Amino acid sequence: MSNDMDAFFPFHPRLVHFPIGLTLVGVGVVAAGVLWRRPQWIACGRFSLLLGWIGAAVAALAGLLDQSRAPATEIVTRTINQHITAGIALLVALGLALYWPLRDKKLLFGTRRRWAYLGLLLLAAVLTLIAAGLGGQLVYGLGVGVR
Repeated sequence: MSNDMDAFFPFHPRLVHFPIGLTLVGVGVVAAGVLWRRPQWIACGRFSLLLGWIGAAVAALAGLLDQSRAPATEIVTRTINQHITAGIALLVALGLALYWPLRDKKLLFGTRRRWAYLGLLLLAAVLTLIAAGLGGQLVYGLGVGVR
């Protein structure tokens, strides 16, 4: 790649902030909607989760491209692998959180399974924070992608 293209890299850090925010806000709004039985809140929160999931998938693809530019030290490689693992787990958890209510129309109201669904949302929030923390460690702690 030419030096002109180097201005675009790393690309992954430019894409992660919206998915992080959309996911965390979506989890909070859906959880509040389930607890207070507000279908409108659930719909808005699920839309936020969908946008967060799409954004996270795009950011993950960009991260896989950017990974080749990272220093090949043991600590960087280990942290990148942990970051990827948390990111894939997050994509799966968010996918399940989006799909489950489509399969079970009674899930969110009046069933005990809604507590399992709230647990899945909590897991998605925790995975978001773990992946974000590992990404922050890569950039701010290990200097990956910093010129």
